[in-house]
Amino acid sequence: MAKIQVLKDELISQIAAGEIVERPASVVKELIDNAIDAGATQISVEIKEGGQRLIEVADNGCGMAREDAILAFIPHATSKLRSIQDLEKVATLGFRGEALPTIASVSRVELITKSPDEELATKILVEGGNFSGAEDFSFPEGTRIQVKNLFYNVPARRKFLKSVGSETAAISDIVCHYMMAYPEIAFKFTKNNNHIATSPGSGNLMDAIVVVHGEETAASLLQLKPLPSSRGITVTGYISPPNRPKPAQRYVTAIVNRRVVSSKLIMQAVRKATAAFFPVGKYPVLIMDIRLDPEMLDVNVHPQKTEVKFKDERQIFSAIWQVVQSTLSGLKILEAPEPQNFASFNPSENEDDEPARAYSLSQPGGGHQTLFTPPPSEYRDFSFSNTQQTQTISRGTEVLYNVGDTDSEAFHTGARAAAGTASLEPVTALSNPVLLAQLKNTYLLGEDDNGLFIVDQHVAHERVLFDQLVETYKDMPVTPQPLLFPIHLKLLPSERMIVSEHLQELKDLGFTIQQEEDMQYYAVSVPSASKKTSDTANIQNVLSGILDGWEGRSFEETKTDLLKMMACKAAVKAGDSLTPPEWNSLLLQLLSTQNPFTCPHGRPIVLRLPTKNIEAAFLRI
Repeated sequence: MAKIQVLKDELISQIAAGEIVERPASVVKELIDNAIDAGATQISVEIKEGGQRLIEVADNGCGMAREDAILAFIPHATSKLRSIQDLEKVATLGFRGEALPTIASVSRVELITKSPDEELATKILVEGGNFSGAEDFSFPEGTRIQVKNLFYNVPARRKFLKSVGSETAAISDIVCHYMMAYPEIAFKFTKNNNHIATSPGSGNLMDAIVVVHGEETAASLLQLKPLPSSRGITVTGYISPPNRPKPAQRYVTAIVNRRVVSSKLIMQAVRKATAAFFPVGKYPVLIMDIRLDPEMLDVNVHPQKTEVKFKDERQIFSAIWQVVQSTLSGLKILEAPEPQNFASFNPSENEDDEPARAYSLSQPGGGHQTLFTPPPSEYRDFSFSNTQQTQTISRGTEVLYNVGDTDSEAFHTGARAAAGTASLEPVTALSNPVLLAQLKNTYLLGEDDNGLFIVDQHVAHERVLFDQLVETYKDMPVTPQPLLFPIHLKLLPSERMIVSEHLQELKDLGFTIQQEEDMQYYAVSVPSASKKTSDTANIQNVLSGILDGWEGRSFEETKTDLLKMMACKAAVKAGDSLTPPEWNSLLLQLLSTQNPFTCPHGRPIVLRLPTKNIEAAFLRI
């Protein structure tokens, strides 16, 4: 018997489905694409159990005649391509003719459709790729497709689906993206017979943004300034100001020729343009509508058509950078920097939290607003029973001689050569450390047996607080702190989906959240890390931070991430003046931690300038 066998059509269809139908959200996307291509002005999406039990997409588009409805379930049958040249300038969404047959091969599909030329609609049932025939049905003009029991016949695929909450959140993201990409279409999204969101279909992008991001966020957005010369590319949309940073890049929506896409190139341009305005690891709310010649764009890169490739990457990069940069700066159009090597660009680059900068946006009055952070007198717990330990060692400073100016070229040449040896080095141990001064109310300067050392006071205190929090909450839930008044959480629809499925886990993290009518949520308590809490926006940012990537982490990993944020927010900040007793108390507490030289986010806490390097710089050796 031959070892190489021709696969059966049923198995081929199931394998092909794996490329296009990765999860319920993939089905929703394909069905919405077809509804838009049919000219629909109203589209409703209903799901149950995260789309695994039911996905229903109904539209008022042109519908199909019976002959076309039957052909729609034949692989590679499409009304949108006629020749290979059509792929070079694709202007439709569901253009491949693969969606319905592949979806029907791994589910039970019911299609009801009616064209304006027919008196009765056509109803078709397909189960696991098996066609059950077509029959007349009474139905208004348009199409309704129900997909039931997704992957019922492919258990290997079904077991890799995420939780109901995560799958629901992914679908919610898809629907919200379409609301903003097609503001002229009225979308309605329902989950388990509960209304989630409805867009008005007014044609105004801002109306759709209000539905997705809320009125408060929408009111704060800045309209992107268009380029003075389009060069065949237009970039329009809205961006939030720097005083409203978000914790994850999912708040950036890129729409290219009316298709919401994922693009490393676009994200790189956004990062470059916002680097001077937003802290590292923070993002704006950004909705970009990018239009260009279809021939300059390849949407056929990925089976799910979520990734695109640009013919002229430099031109796209420059257009996005200039529009975003000029909008935030309010200045004239600037020259865009050279883009990096896009092939090697890592979208997660620079996403690590950098606490000392993450809170540095000044608020009115000159202070800094931080979550769970009371005034300095309430969070500096630098107390020790031995008061002598907290006393600083005072040393006089005596000028022994004044070098003055010198014309010695040899001196300058030697000094320049030696300067390179005076670089800072990581510290793995301190021997007989003594603190001497505070520099710029940010760094603690000291000496030990090996030279000069510098301590970043924020990350040092962060390490101390993090270790204390880990020890406190090692085997118990995070203590909740009741709020005087409940806070209305203005969450993204996808975040609301996760919250609805994980209320108990969030409670164990210190967030007690109540669900009210119409999927609205209110926080009645937050994690207790101080005597006071901060403003609503920062509480929502921390909650959004732990919801981001929720399904990719275990509960303990999420808890650890929360404790890191709590420690960061409660720690002393760059610019805070400390007294000498506080210097030494902080250093002693730091040296008593398990890892005193690296902060919880991986940043160095202590750097050294060795004595030998100092002497070499002064040409003493």
